[in-house]
Amino acid sequence: MNNIRDIAPKAQEPATNAGRFLAKRGIVVMKEFKDFGKLRCDYGTTLTISTLIFAIVQREAGERTFGIKMEHENPESYDESCLLDFDELKELLLAIKYLLKLSKETANKPCDYTEFQYISRDELKFGYFQESTGRQQPFIDVSPGGGMMFITFEQLKTIFNMVKAGRDHLIEKGAGAGISPSA
Repeated sequence: MNNIRDIAPKAQEPATNAGRFLAKRGIVVMKEFKDFGKLRCDYGTTLTISTLIFAIVQREAGERTFGIKMEHENPESYDESCLLDFDELKELLLAIKYLLKLSKETANKPCDYTEFQYISRDELKFGYFQESTGRQQPFIDVSPGGGMMFITFEQLKTIFNMVKAGRDHLIEKGAGAGISPSA
């Protein structure tokens, strides 16, 4: 017979550097957060976007990681969140730009029910669906199996601006040294 520990579910390795920092034990970790905005979504839920800087505090040498936390606050259920590493932010911004462009190109065109989405390392989903009638609905999901947040395309532009401002803040704090900040 197998040892029960061999067949027991194993803890999942965090998908992001920020998640790995949160999983460390036996060390001093500094966590710095700065809110970059709240957005009221349909059905009474809220999306909060914050920058985060984590550092391992050691004598001479330390480690730092930068990113953004997106949190879904739902008064009818529990809150959910996901983390994006700094190196994912430019890709996210480009994906949002592309989704906005694509939505204009596909608007009111007859099609089968279709979804367009971007998925990050930590399972954040941004996208929109289009019904056979041509109606489009943007959405965000910060947790697999969690509740979706429904927004407008105008709000998607607002999220783009909040993420961009958060990314710029992280660059000012030392993220991406030597990497071009253009998005």
